[in-house]
Amino acid sequence: MRHIFSALALALAAAAQAAPPEWVAAKVVKVEPERSRVTLDHGRIKSIDMEPMVMPFKVDRGVDLKAFKAGDKVRFRVANKDDHLVVEAMEKSK
Repeated sequence: MRHIFSALALALAAAAQAAPPEWVAAKVVKVEPERSRVTLDHGRIKSIDMEPMVMPFKVDRGVDLKAFKAGDKVRFRVANKDDHLVVEAMEKSK
């Protein structure tokens, strides 16, 4: 019985680690579609323990940067890929 609880605890821990990153509020500072890069003035990113700041991010191919311009309020999800923070999803917010 103890083995079942241990296996369940391990499965729950793995599922928590596999959960998608949280959505983070930000303001677009600069958009560079030709370089697949966006500069964001973002809030705290809890999942990677990053304080609010302005910084450039690489952007995943699935994100259409042409839909955004400086000044847009957005929310985004970021992941660590090959030692780079990459925006995996971004959408305008109200």
